[in-house]
Amino acid sequence: QMSIKLRDLIRAVRACKTAAEERAVISKECALIRTAIKEEEEQFRHRNVAKLMFIHMLGYPTHFGQMECLKLISAQTFPEKRVGYLGLTLLLTEQTEVLTLVTNSMKLDLVNSNQYIQALSLIAIGNLATQDMARDLASDIEKLLRSNNSYIRKKASLAAIRLLKKEPDLIEHMSERIIALLKDRSHGVLITGIQLMIDVLTLIPETKTEYLKLVPSLVRLLRNFITMGFSPEHDVSGITDPFMQVKILHLLKMLGKGNEEASEQMNDVLAQVATNTETMKNAGNAILYECVQTIMEVQSDSSLRVLAVNILGRFLLNRDNNIRYVALNSLSKVVSEDVAAVQRHRSTIVDCLKDPDISIRQRALELIYQLVNEQNVVALTAELLNYLVVAQTEHKGNLVSKVIQIVEKYSPSKKWKVDTVITMLTIAGNLTDESVPRTAIIFIAQAEGLQAHATHRLYRNLVEDSSQLGLLQVAVWCVGEYGAQLVRDCPPLSGDDISSNSGGGMMVPSSFADGFPAV
Repeated sequence: QMSIKLRDLIRAVRACKTAAEERAVISKECALIRTAIKEEEEQFRHRNVAKLMFIHMLGYPTHFGQMECLKLISAQTFPEKRVGYLGLTLLLTEQTEVLTLVTNSMKLDLVNSNQYIQALSLIAIGNLATQDMARDLASDIEKLLRSNNSYIRKKASLAAIRLLKKEPDLIEHMSERIIALLKDRSHGVLITGIQLMIDVLTLIPETKTEYLKLVPSLVRLLRNFITMGFSPEHDVSGITDPFMQVKILHLLKMLGKGNEEASEQMNDVLAQVATNTETMKNAGNAILYECVQTIMEVQSDSSLRVLAVNILGRFLLNRDNNIRYVALNSLSKVVSEDVAAVQRHRSTIVDCLKDPDISIRQRALELIYQLVNEQNVVALTAELLNYLVVAQTEHKGNLVSKVIQIVEKYSPSKKWKVDTVITMLTIAGNLTDESVPRTAIIFIAQAEGLQAHATHRLYRNLVEDSSQLGLLQVAVWCVGEYGAQLVRDCPPLSGDDISSNSGGGMMVPSSFADGFPAV
């Protein structure tokens, strides 16, 4: 029985109503393909490999057809080679032993007169080349980097990335040619050449010294994109070639990091990109994001860093959750270097705690922890307690621990410290570990003159709600220690305690969760 065509196999698989039916169809077809392989049926070889690729994508074993791919690659016609190379990249991995047998065929195809056959070989090398293959084919790839055909130069650049990842020492033979790619007039070659340089700098940091002389050329190239206006060929939503701009910015970031002279050369163009790029389009936001990353990595001016933080602040106002998440993530990295610039966007960051998306709320929470200082501790702790009411149960324990750390480190007064901890236990006393009530007891014991105030407040809260275990533990201890205070009126607080708490007590109003999403 002759095996069926690929489209018939796809129809048969789609018609299956159960997994068992599908396995039966695949099993029968694999048996027919095995028979065809044994009988060396050359006219159906490309069809069988195509079907094996479909079967492989469904998750079934296809190792028995690997040699068929090699036979197709050895064929003379382009259609058979195309199926063979596609099968090679799908059905084989670099660990497959038979891959060593295909090196010679690849080497022959690299010098084929048909550019598309050359490209097939280059694509396979870029995906599968092993260390041994990298050594054997390096000279051929280096020659193709000098090809007169821009299509081949582009494919050779991508293949070179794989070779250098497998054998970094090959950079000695390719370095000169890689630098020359930056002057290439072909757009495809230029963008792959820049990507090749990025990978080289990642793999072999020592090459940075040689590539630093390219900074003026890269700056000039980036400035051309800003000033050239509309270019229909590589335009995306009105933004001129965003993919190229992002690649250039990435390369500048790597070259400018830790180098003052290179950073100085790119400062002006980074400011131009940051101020002139359209923010209404996603492509423009991608460029701005990479620009911000570059500004933060290189040794840029303080004014440029403030501009970068302001861009991230604008991102926080974007409706797209992905952009807002990226902004919060970036601000978390920046805050350690420039707290003052990030503090300007504090209210926007706090508003993110009311976002329906849990990932954005968690990122905003992490950033708020980093923003707390002596000046804003009262306001930000109030926001954290507000969020504690609506936070998901599994996150409340961690949030309580963070609030305790903040209170311990930045507390403006003993009364505020005691009030804050009591409020927190009232909200989430059941979700604290045993260290939190213990810490609260220590705070109260050390707060001279405030024990009566704390005992009265704890007793009132306990009468209203005795279900919070942490609150119950602290209240019972205080009643045991200072119970005599309950038969007297709560004494007035000293002037110091009142003035240091002028920002308002931590008694959170019943409507304090308004505006927060239901969790």
